[in-house]
Amino acid sequence: MKDWTDTFFEGPWTMLQRAPTTTEPSAEEARHIRRVLRLRRGSKVADVPCGDGRISIELARAGCEVVGVDRCETSVRRARRTFRAEGLPGRFRVGDMRRLRLEPGFDALINWWGSFGYYDDETNLAILKGFAELVESGGRVLVDQVNRERVLRDFREWHDSDDWRVRITTKNRWDPETERIEGTWTFTYGTRRVRRHSSIRLYTPGQMRRLMASAGLVVERFYDGSDGTDFKRGSHRMTTVGRKPRRQRARRQRS
Repeated sequence: MKDWTDTFFEGPWTMLQRAPTTTEPSAEEARHIRRVLRLRRGSKVADVPCGDGRISIELARAGCEVVGVDRCETSVRRARRTFRAEGLPGRFRVGDMRRLRLEPGFDALINWWGSFGYYDDETNLAILKGFAELVESGGRVLVDQVNRERVLRDFREWHDSDDWRVRITTKNRWDPETERIEGTWTFTYGTRRVRRHSSIRLYTPGQMRRLMASAGLVVERFYDGSDGTDFKRGSHRMTTVGRKPRRQRARRQRS
């Protein structure tokens, strides 16, 4: 059975990733990410999904070793070209975050720009467990979503915007039973018009804390990924940092 994610992130969506409103905040967002994840030169970071690599490139410029995964081949090619143009090391591959084929050993994994909650709760948890398995003990997993409380408080059924060379009309519906935003998107660019559907599960802080715990992660903090400030009820985004507990060394039994 086809999923909405099979087609949504192709075509016009890849154009939006290059829009100034998307790319301009990248350096600042990456600074906040480095700070909350305590990344240093040489830290190994997985960026899943990485898109065009706009956050990956900023982390690499700061000396991190980056591996990016995205299901869109066009985005992966662009990320590779960007890294080659700057002479920076970085590995990128086409892949699905439900079936990551990466070797463990990362200091951190980031899931940025509302890229979580695409599937049912069971699958979302499986994805988060997969993230946790990839980081070292003491490592961190960052998951970024919009702030559900703010979205519902200021809920807009219709939204229109002109972003770079694409006009976007979005019709949204909140399903209180599934706790999902169901969206119908119409992308107009040039003489073309493309319609896509999205379905995203939005979690409350309490639900995300429990989800992290089920994945073997301890929530270290919530913050607003849009500006790096502490998370509040009115924050634009709910960015969760979960830490993988360090293994306790077994005590030597006295004979």
